[in-house]
Amino acid sequence: MLLEKPQMKAKALAEFFEVSERTIYRDIDKLTMAGIPIYTNQGRNGGISILPDYVLDKSVLTIDEKKKIMESLNALNEVSVSKNSESISKLRSFFGGQYQDWIEIDFSSWESTLEDKVLFEKIKNAILEHSYIEIIYSGSKESFVKRRIKPIKLCFKNQSWYLYAYCCLREDYRFFKLKRMSQINVSNEHFEPENVEKVLSKVSREYCEQLKSVLVTLEISQEMAFRAYEELRNIQVTDNGKLLCHVEVTDINWFISYVLSYGSYIRILEPVEIKEKVMQEIKKMNNLYGGNDGV
Repeated sequence: MLLEKPQMKAKALAEFFEVSERTIYRDIDKLTMAGIPIYTNQGRNGGISILPDYVLDKSVLTIDEKKKIMESLNALNEVSVSKNSESISKLRSFFGGQYQDWIEIDFSSWESTLEDKVLFEKIKNAILEHSYIEIIYSGSKESFVKRRIKPIKLCFKNQSWYLYAYCCLREDYRFFKLKRMSQINVSNEHFEPENVEKVLSKVSREYCEQLKSVLVTLEISQEMAFRAYEELRNIQVTDNGKLLCHVEVTDINWFISYVLSYGSYIRILEPVEIKEKVMQEIKKMNNLYGGNDGV
């Protein structure tokens, strides 16, 4: 508490820890003997203080606490685009002991480019510096709309990065998918920082409550088993070796594209209306690529 506040009264400390002021002074004596520079100022405006430039000595932390700190920092460093291994190494040396490098995470795709990292770094800095961003965004219903936004938080959900921001055009908070953003310019104009709670869990609940799902039954060939087991759930193997699974679908248009990506290795068994939509899409593709022209 003394590290966080420049000065505190013994009475306030006693009330917080639910002990007597005498106990507080005894504890201060013990901390002083341990080498922590705590001192008291007498008088009306006096109180208990710690030397302003003091850094918490490593001996104050237990072995288990140091281990948990290093584990957490390693994990945090792994999910950062601009990794800072030097700082982690310095802290590891300060704590002493051996700490296992227990986690390795890379959110980028295999074909990730330098431009992706530059974009991520640019948005991160805009968030930390509270700078407006101007972007061109391609939404689901409208393409290439210019937006001026207040970037608040980077979020990772369903294998994609999103920017949670306040949209000046819509006058509301929105999620912007990084892959759909282009012509990103960070403004010299700044806004007042905002403290937001966890946004993904709240939005997920609201999103699920509004959605209406359709149960679709799929039959998938063994050749695509590797992909089916990776992307789908509740898979059953039939007597003929086919994979049978039931999927709750909320976005029909996206699901049709997903089914077509399996090519001839997938078949919709039911419902009929979804099967017909896929057949209509196949006919459009057939016409696009020549149809009866023999191309």
